[in-house]
Amino acid sequence: MPDVSEILRTDNRQLWLLIGVCLAMVFTIEAVEEAVEGAWPHQRRVTRMAMPERRAHPLWGIVALLVLPGALLIVLNLAVVAWQELPRNDTLMLGGILLGVGWAVFLLSSIDRLRLRRALQAAGPAAPMVLALILIAADLLLLIAFLDIRPSVESVREALPSLR
Repeated sequence: MPDVSEILRTDNRQLWLLIGVCLAMVFTIEAVEEAVEGAWPHQRRVTRMAMPERRAHPLWGIVALLVLPGALLIVLNLAVVAWQELPRNDTLMLGGILLGVGWAVFLLSSIDRLRLRRALQAAGPAAPMVLALILIAADLLLLIAFLDIRPSVESVREALPSLR
């Protein structure tokens, strides 16, 4: 059995973090789709919303679209860090924390398990604007972190023989 743990590399925390983020990405795509497209036409009740909620409603679509590049960048960063066994730098950590906060608030408001959606929509357009700024900062930091550690084309081709 020790051979199985060596093959699966079960002691590599960064690999397990990458797997967890990829699984969370599946749920995020569903939440983004719901936030951008909205509910089914017979469930849309924009006229029942208060005025601050109406103003904030389109901004949540922008927040949803800002979550996706950050999620993709964190997956790319974690994949390169796990593959090349690099240490995590401060830019990656700060970008990951900001993305995690924005991602969690977006998912909690989209899924509405804790009844957070009403509170955030009652705050009007300020809540999604602040969340959008946090996600823009996270996306930029994660892009900078990826540009610092991105592998060369030759190393990717060597690692994936099917690309030759």
